[in-house]
Amino acid sequence: MDQVDRTTLLARLARQIAEYGPDQSLETRLCRAFLAIVGGDGAAITLSYTEPSRVTLCATDDVAARLEDLQEVLGEGPGPTAYETQTAIATDLRVDRGRWPLFTDAAREVPGVRTVYAVPMRPGQHTIGVLTVHQDVGDLPDGGRAQFLADAIGAALMKDPPPPIGSDLDPGPWPTRARIHQATGMVLTQLRISPADAMALMRAHAFSHSITLADVAEQITSRRLRFSDDAEHDAESESS
Repeated sequence: MDQVDRTTLLARLARQIAEYGPDQSLETRLCRAFLAIVGGDGAAITLSYTEPSRVTLCATDDVAARLEDLQEVLGEGPGPTAYETQTAIATDLRVDRGRWPLFTDAAREVPGVRTVYAVPMRPGQHTIGVLTVHQDVGDLPDGGRAQFLADAIGAALMKDPPPPIGSDLDPGPWPTRARIHQATGMVLTQLRISPADAMALMRAHAFSHSITLADVAEQITSRRLRFSDDAEHDAESESS
């Protein structure tokens, strides 16, 4: 996936987050944005999937919540496997009977679910959690797009994320912090979102492009990067 594709996907993610409004948590808006871009009927975000500190941050509907509960109670399913293997996992409940027999039997009793797929969130060098999606169709999304967005969402959720290889997200001296502050203000003005949401999007962009937060701020303040409605058009223009 090239840089133009990444910028386009992040612009769409930003617009979806802004569209859902501040009455929903950032986690829920990220889940819903993922569904809007990639596809699916419902989703959940769970951190530290197979560890004692496991916590489900959000579920977009009762079905997603039920599937997360089943995987926690039974200790098996695409979510735990995706977390442990750091690889996206999918299952068609109508034909897949061998990998997770307890989960598969239980999930078949949940109305409206045919396919469940789980994508590890891997900002930096570590998997922090899993984004699990259910849908009533057998078709799966493009794996590269789904993984990219899951990684970006993971980066957006981290309060103090580790820097990517070869990068340093330390805000640095005062002039750099001032530019980051200015860039944050520009993003929240473009999208009418909170400062915390604006910083989350900037952090996701930095991780997704393996650059520093200061670099992202410089691109925003110089108007070479925008998360507003014309960002996708700009990205397409740069590729032509």
